[in-house]
Amino acid sequence: MAGKTAKEVLTGSNAKVFLDGEELGTWTNLELNVTINYEDVQIGFDVKRKAVSWQGDLTLNWQSTNSMTVEMFNKIKANKDVSFVIEAEITSDATGETQSQTINDVTFDTIPLGTWEKGALVTNELSGRFAPSELQVTQLIG
Repeated sequence: MAGKTAKEVLTGSNAKVFLDGEELGTWTNLELNVTINYEDVQIGFDVKRKAVSWQGDLTLNWQSTNSMTVEMFNKIKANKDVSFVIEAEITSDATGETQSQTINDVTFDTIPLGTWEKGALVTNELSGRFAPSELQVTQLIG
């Protein structure tokens, strides 16, 4: 980051979770990772790595302002094959340009129904998975 000014950094500006087109909540932190799995393949005398699969993992945190996790749980109880959509956006502080992403077919590993402490802000964390091929970057920062 040498030579960069503070206004040249990117800022997370928006992320939402949807189910059947209905917004269920907004975020405070979103982390997306893709793990690429390899196998060794022998080509002549060399052993090289060949990508055989990939997996998307995510962590989503938010300050609770509604009963988002209870709604999610009720939707999953009603339909065990339910999946969610996450729309996320980051913004360039220098230019105002945004990078937008949509992740379809998101499933969550855990749904926190009660995580609170007396007198403290209520925050929740969801971890889940997505197929990397379901990630659509709809706009890039130039």
